[in-house]
Amino acid sequence: MRRQDYLWLLLLSGSYLLFYLFNRKGKKRKKSARRVDRPLTRREQKAWHELQSSGFSLAEIHPALPVTMTVGGKEKSFNYEGNFLVTRGGKTYLVKVVRGEGPLHWPTLRRELLLDHLFFQTDGIFFYQEQKGQLQEISFSFQGEAGPRERLLRRAALLVISLGAIYLGYLILKGVIL
Repeated sequence: MRRQDYLWLLLLSGSYLLFYLFNRKGKKRKKSARRVDRPLTRREQKAWHELQSSGFSLAEIHPALPVTMTVGGKEKSFNYEGNFLVTRGGKTYLVKVVRGEGPLHWPTLRRELLLDHLFFQTDGIFFYQEQKGQLQEISFSFQGEAGPRERLLRRAALLVISLGAIYLGYLILKGVIL
């Protein structure tokens, strides 16, 4: 193979690596779709049937992430758990099933929803009110969060830097620089 062939191979594999790194957000959870030991509860099944009719697929039942809290040198471990995760179109949503009337005005519930959003790193939360049989989509945005334009500019800059590094490698291999 010629040196140019190696550079093309390096360019293609580098661009594939960049594509993989930027598009792996929806593939963080590789656990089984249904856990046999704890199926959906009746309340969760109502919300699931409504989402299923809208084209969502079940990603994980009762997702749990281990947390270790240290207070005064003593460790306490526990699992932070959600109701269930659904996906559609490459986006992941946590479904939160709550009883009661008008719970979005409760400050503790708003904090809990924000914590769920940050902890499970989902694209949004579906909030299901059991008494009303109502399903609402909730999303959060933050002042420091990069918008789509800023993310595109970062990707373009990373691509230009990568291409520059590949070209520099080509010049080194050719013997022009060194």
